[in-house]
Amino acid sequence: MNQYVVLIAGSRWENTHGTDHRLAMALATHHRVLWVDPPVPIIGPAVVDRPRLGQRRSMDRISAEILRLRVLVPPGPFRIGVREIANFLMWRAIRKALKDVGGRPLVTLTLSPSVRLPRSGRAVQVLHVTDDWLAGAELMGLSRRHVERILRHNLHEADVVTAVTPHLASTLRQLALRPDVSVVPNGCEIPTQTKSMASWKRMPAVGLVGQLNERLDFDLLDQIADTGMPIEVIGPRREHDAVARARLDGFLGRANVTWFGEVPAAAVPGMLERVSVGITPYASNEFNHASFPLKTLEYLSAGLPVVATDSPAVQWLNTELIKVAQTEQEFIRHVIRLAHQPFDEYVREKNQTFARMHSWNARAEQLMQLADSVDRGVIRGSLQIEHPAGGRAE
Repeated sequence: MNQYVVLIAGSRWENTHGTDHRLAMALATHHRVLWVDPPVPIIGPAVVDRPRLGQRRSMDRISAEILRLRVLVPPGPFRIGVREIANFLMWRAIRKALKDVGGRPLVTLTLSPSVRLPRSGRAVQVLHVTDDWLAGAELMGLSRRHVERILRHNLHEADVVTAVTPHLASTLRQLALRPDVSVVPNGCEIPTQTKSMASWKRMPAVGLVGQLNERLDFDLLDQIADTGMPIEVIGPRREHDAVARARLDGFLGRANVTWFGEVPAAAVPGMLERVSVGITPYASNEFNHASFPLKTLEYLSAGLPVVATDSPAVQWLNTELIKVAQTEQEFIRHVIRLAHQPFDEYVREKNQTFARMHSWNARAEQLMQLADSVDRGVIRGSLQIEHPAGGRAE
């Protein structure tokens, strides 16, 4: 019987590819993966192609090793009274889908803030927390009380709990009163081919990649734009409030700012070859302190130097390749200096060598090692992921 990693995703496969998608693709290099979309309401806005009403669920193949499952549920799946039914229908559909393909669950990997783990799973149950879901509940359109109830339940039921930052892991340890929450940060794609330096067309320019929303420090972005340097912005707008919308309108409308919108992930490395420094300008708040920005490692993977605002995630990476700024003025100084410094093969190779230690394949392997330790009877202890530089992610 075929074994599957069942990945309960926090976003649909069609959505902007984030942690869920990258882990699924990395896991698929060694395992069959059943990707489970968030529940699909029977009626309402057609955010995706629904399964036919008589089917209740549908499966389609994303790749040779990834199957995607979509499950029909009653409208308003996160409302009181309906969410319990939706959760039951989700898990019943997962069992039936596995039976249809002659599979059984090896590991259940949950990255969703809204799906409850079953009380007696047939597989090792891993809860991977990718953000401060409590602080971000409103942005996700969910009730904070409901998210907290599910999180407490899943922390109790999971065999393994992991988080993307030390700050978030510490929060979960306190919430669940369990000491074994491990840190498994986000990773990056490693380019398979790299152009020669002679073919690169870099200019003194700033690159900003990722979703554009309330997480960004808009004052800092405006100050960077005030320097007059070209700024190339790659990523979709995902703001929720009117203030953020107005700030983004102003920033993206600047004469020296070029916004490309959302582009395929495979196109991003080539577009970064035109800039000379990548930036992670996050606002200082509780939600961001718990996050691990994908863009930081993505810049290094492209060979770029990086300037970032301070956060537990960047402190965990612990490298001089990322210039960490404590003030707006310091951030601007780093950006100007790095954007104009000579860009050579040594700089690129040094950045990419560091990025290789943090690949998505490495992250997927770490998660499976933790799950395997439970499967072999090593129960809740103080399991920690070793930092590639030799430290401990505690």
